[in-house]
Amino acid sequence: MDRVLMVQGLIVLVTVGIILYILYLYLHLWHQKYLLSQQLQLQQDLMEKTFASIHNGPVQTLGFLIREVEIHQVNQQELLEYLRGIYQNILVDVENLNLSDSTKHR
Repeated sequence: MDRVLMVQGLIVLVTVGIILYILYLYLHLWHQKYLLSQQLQLQQDLMEKTFASIHNGPVQTLGFLIREVEIHQVNQQELLEYLRGIYQNILVDVENLNLSDSTKHR
């Protein structure tokens, strides 16, 4: 009888240990999922912000330049200055995107 109680106690103890371990794994996976969803949301926000920044800056300026070239005679030097400015704006946006991305992965 004493052995039966001891074996039953061990079975209960092992079962509780396995349940606790499974619960720990579940909570760990849930936490990982939560962190990944936060990271994905941050990346999505960054992409939307970068898109808006490029669209509202360089793309709008390009549209303006296209209309100006179609309507008026535009000086080549003036056009080159505008294009260089657009190029610089795009480079700045891409650099900001790279900096934000590298800071998140630290």
